[in-house]
Amino acid sequence: MAMISMLSVASTSSFAVAKNLRCDSLESLVLYRRAFNCGLVTHLFGEKGVRSRVLLRRGKIGSTRIVSMAEALEVFVKAATGAPDKLGDCPFSQRVLLTLEEKQVPYNMKFIDTSNKPDWFLQINPEGKVPVIKIDDKWIRDSDVITQILEEKYPEPPLATPPEKATVGSRIFSTFIGFLKSKDPNDGTEQALLNELRAFDEYLKDNGPFINGEKISAADLSLAPKLYHLKVALGHFKKWSVPEEFTYVQNYMKAVFSRESFQRTNAADEQYIIAGWFPKVNA
Repeated sequence: MAMISMLSVASTSSFAVAKNLRCDSLESLVLYRRAFNCGLVTHLFGEKGVRSRVLLRRGKIGSTRIVSMAEALEVFVKAATGAPDKLGDCPFSQRVLLTLEEKQVPYNMKFIDTSNKPDWFLQINPEGKVPVIKIDDKWIRDSDVITQILEEKYPEPPLATPPEKATVGSRIFSTFIGFLKSKDPNDGTEQALLNELRAFDEYLKDNGPFINGEKISAADLSLAPKLYHLKVALGHFKKWSVPEEFTYVQNYMKAVFSRESFQRTNAADEQYIIAGWFPKVNA
């Protein structure tokens, strides 16, 4: 889906058109062109590898201000394996993008081919890891650090998970990886994953539908991409799926995967998630 990357000021009369500006249908394309022709949109598409959110904010006097590209945060994320111009399979990159989406913070997304990292990227980020984001002219690394800074800088809506709940479900990802890479069906890795999923199911039964109750929080935004990797990778490589008996986990996955923010920030195709895990499974 292509997004507007640079906009000017719009009046309230333009809100009906502006709020529908997504390039996912013929009708939307027409709206794009009309908005561009009348000067509402000054730039339709960004450079290759850049995707931007369009945000509409109502001011105190009822006017609608469309955020300019100059205000957008620059974030570097993993490109898809074999498709350097598409969003890849990194769950940590998606965690940051989910946070930006849920907080409605404008951003410019650039893809990094992690198998062939450009020199300019290594200069600003010697470790070469993604995600990386530029905030207040500083390059910030590590999804834990990035999401904490975003919470402090953009407190609304609040996404912080209470400390006593922040680690709920946190062992699922490591046990998933152990089971995925296992070559021995009797080594206990499947049971370890089932134990973690059962514990999470019981937690959600008493505390759900999300980790912090009724509202989604940072812990969900960290866990959701990892659960999606679990679903896709185990389904492909082991023909395995989360047991139906874990009703609350099943409902949780449906809820987070169907959110608009998740759909916007998920890997471009399941094949990229499979390609990302392939060398690890066959190591």
